[in-house]
Amino acid sequence: MSLMNWIGVFWVSFIVIGMEKELIFDFGEGKNFGRWTIINDGVMGGLSQSQARLTEDGVLFSGTVSLKNNGGFVSLRGPLGRYDLSEFTFCEIRFKSDTDRKFELLIEKETPFHLPKYRKKFGAKGEDWQIFRFELKELEISRMGNLIAQGIDPGELKELQRIGFILADKQEGSFTLQIDYLKFF
Repeated sequence: MSLMNWIGVFWVSFIVIGMEKELIFDFGEGKNFGRWTIINDGVMGGLSQSQARLTEDGVLFSGTVSLKNNGGFVSLRGPLGRYDLSEFTFCEIRFKSDTDRKFELLIEKETPFHLPKYRKKFGAKGEDWQIFRFELKELEISRMGNLIAQGIDPGELKELQRIGFILADKQEGSFTLQIDYLKFF
């Protein structure tokens, strides 16, 4: 993977106020960052293209999804790490998009593509910032895009390896998604 595929785009804060805890991925210029990377369907022969760049308010993830060569997904994924979301109840994403297509928050317990992932769809077209909030127990479990189960026990969200965003709706065309922050609380 070339260095051009890596982009540093987030600042992570772990805040403890009394008994309140939050994990925040705050995207944008001037933030401390880790390595987020683009992973598209080219890993399996597809032709989709995407890129991410920093803006003052967040990260702008854009590109074109192609169904040619059995393709059909683009993703922006965080650095490999050790994440424990089991103590949190909610997730909140502040975003805006130029399409009504449904993006997904992608949470990976293990990174091999054929193993199950936790997902939650979100998205709506609009020029203004929107906030999508959900309970972690509403996450779905899917394997290679196929639904296995709806709803989980948030206690399962221990020892996670990666968090990211994916567009895999089996529709060709361009998209733009701007993300200000991703917060677990």
